[in-house]
Amino acid sequence: MRRSLVARLLIAVVAVALVAVLGTVWLTHTTQPSYSIEQAGTNLEADVAIVDELLDWGGSHATWDDVGPLVHRLAREHGRRIAVVEQGRTVVDTRPGLPHPDHARTEVDPWQDLVDQVLAPGGSPGAGGDDLAPLPDHLSGALALDDEQRAESLRRVSAVVECLGLAPETSIGFWPTGRAVLDVTPQPEGCDAPGLAQPIGPEQRVLDQLTDLTNPCLIDAGLPPVDRVVLRPVRADPAGIVLGLETGAAPVRRPAAGDELRCVAAAFTTASAGSVAPSVEVFLTDERGDQRGALDLSPGSQARIALVSAVVVTLVLATAGLVGVPAVRRVRSVTRAARELAAGDLSVVVPVRGGDEVSDLARAFNTMAAELARAREQQQQMVADVSHELRTPLTTLRGWLEGAQEGVVPTDARLVDLLHGETMHLQQITADLHTLTRADSGHLVVRPEPTDVAALLLDVRRASSGRAAVDGVEIVVDAPDGLVADVDPGRVRQVVDNLVANALQHSKGTRVDLHASQVDGALVLEVADDGVGISADDLPSLFDRFWRADDSRTKGSGGSGLGLAISRTLVELHRGTLTAASGLGGGTVFTATFPGSVPPGGPDAQRPASLKV
Repeated sequence: MRRSLVARLLIAVVAVALVAVLGTVWLTHTTQPSYSIEQAGTNLEADVAIVDELLDWGGSHATWDDVGPLVHRLAREHGRRIAVVEQGRTVVDTRPGLPHPDHARTEVDPWQDLVDQVLAPGGSPGAGGDDLAPLPDHLSGALALDDEQRAESLRRVSAVVECLGLAPETSIGFWPTGRAVLDVTPQPEGCDAPGLAQPIGPEQRVLDQLTDLTNPCLIDAGLPPVDRVVLRPVRADPAGIVLGLETGAAPVRRPAAGDELRCVAAAFTTASAGSVAPSVEVFLTDERGDQRGALDLSPGSQARIALVSAVVVTLVLATAGLVGVPAVRRVRSVTRAARELAAGDLSVVVPVRGGDEVSDLARAFNTMAAELARAREQQQQMVADVSHELRTPLTTLRGWLEGAQEGVVPTDARLVDLLHGETMHLQQITADLHTLTRADSGHLVVRPEPTDVAALLLDVRRASSGRAAVDGVEIVVDAPDGLVADVDPGRVRQVVDNLVANALQHSKGTRVDLHASQVDGALVLEVADDGVGISADDLPSLFDRFWRADDSRTKGSGGSGLGLAISRTLVELHRGTLTAASGLGGGTVFTATFPGSVPPGGPDAQRPASLKV
């Protein structure tokens, strides 16, 4: 039975996790902390709410002197101790006498928030899409409208909404200052909607003051003054206010970094002096002066925690010893074998024990090593075969040339024909080797195109007719009329040429049949001869490179011994197959199948061929 390493590791991990979970549950029920995660989350939410209210208060008051009632109310509502300290002076403390721990310190600075969001480089752009920045909601107190001004702004916006035919409940928003704004995107141009951007009431007074304060600073810095500092309304929810500079016909822009930004910042600081409180430190703790509790680590709790930790660690070590160490040991044996293999020892074998994934790895390694050894043997044999095949014609050429050079052999037409034949034989060998090398490297490709199969076979017949006539062999073509296949005509022609040449050279028969048909959308080509045939023992080696039957491995047999190997490679490039069927004395039939090459509607494979020559 297969024992999976993954299954064993999974069981071990689940066991460790189960023990850890059970131990955690037991510790949870036996060890009582002095605080809970839920309480910590509640305290955090309360602290955020307290800071927000203090920011709102500081943004609309010049000092913190009157913040006491608000602080005590917040402390009662949230159950927190709150201490407000301004430059070392305690303004208010809901639990006097308790320490001010550093971890509980929070800085509340309304003005710094304004600088970060509006005047600092890289501040967030305004909601209206201009390159401007929104004022924080809690700092709009200087721009606040009274009840009459709020009603007037609502009336103006309502009139525009009615003129535009919009729904008031979805088209009207409000700034924190109380000003009504048109809350639609994009902002319309008709019904005096652009007029809503004009400042009203105290807004204009603050803007005039900002302009008066900004320009002298700009002039002192050597910068041109601006016509005015403007306030732009933006869509509400959340409501926002944006500031910018306007000069002549230039569009409203955000203050640039450097002196221009410093001048606007100084102007806004001066204008806000009477409405924004300075920075203070706020200490937020529980009512005992420390918002963090401590875990009760009594001797009993320590013993229980140590026991659970020891059990989990022991289980982890046992898992590593029983599952991990043996697996690592076997992986290391594969690693050592891989290094030996890389050093050239192809006989290395990894011991295989068990049926898990590491054993599969060892078996795969052994298979790889065996295949590499076989490939090296084939490579060596191929080198020997190539040397043999090249040496024979070269030796012949050298012998005849030396004989002619020494005057032993006459330099007549017969010698020229002989040397030409040997040269062509040598050229055929090198061309075949080049074809196989391109195929092995993946550079040999086929380019299918609609091909008239009958015409292709007739071309092969015509090209081979001269040799066939000399050998007394008849070549018969049997193909359906109009059979068109989507194949590479040059490569298929090369395959059929090789098969016909093989039949003429080795069969010693009287007839070679070329038959074409289509079966289930596949082109099927058959080259059959009535020669001596091939023994069953030789058939498996028929397509090996440089292989010849024992009785024909002579110079007289001709050929390179590569034709059938090339033919199979070319057929396989078409995603097809090339097979051979033969028997001694029964002739040989080569069948090449090219799947999916015949388009729908081609000639019926079952009807008789209309072309037979």
